[in-house]
Amino acid sequence: MHTRRHGDLLAVYTWLGEERALVLIPALRRGAAWFVVAESAAFRYDDPTYLARQSALACEVLGLEPTTRNALRVASIVHEGLPDLIRMPAAPLVRAGPEIGSVALRIDAQAVSAVAVQASDLAPAGVAYG
Repeated sequence: MHTRRHGDLLAVYTWLGEERALVLIPALRRGAAWFVVAESAAFRYDDPTYLARQSALACEVLGLEPTTRNALRVASIVHEGLPDLIRMPAAPLVRAGPEIGSVALRIDAQAVSAVAVQASDLAPAGVAYG
């Protein structure tokens, strides 16, 4: 897993279950919702119309002002991050740590999958949870 900071947003490259995912998280607001781009849906983001629609949705989910500037910023983070998402290694075999929540994958506002998120999914290397 690795993380990149883009101003007030974090782009976290991680695994949700066995699937690679790019997770956008507000860096400065605890408890805020996340926006997830699953590898299985990554190909859709090459379509400019889909990218624009999902970027507007991401702004809504992340609590960002729904401006064209913010939507373009999210679109840029996602589109530029797709190659790194696709090149990520397979998910680690062992996952440990307490369950801290769940993530639902939605396509066009319909839930298609959900997975539990464990503390180890988001922990930097060397951090242990007991």
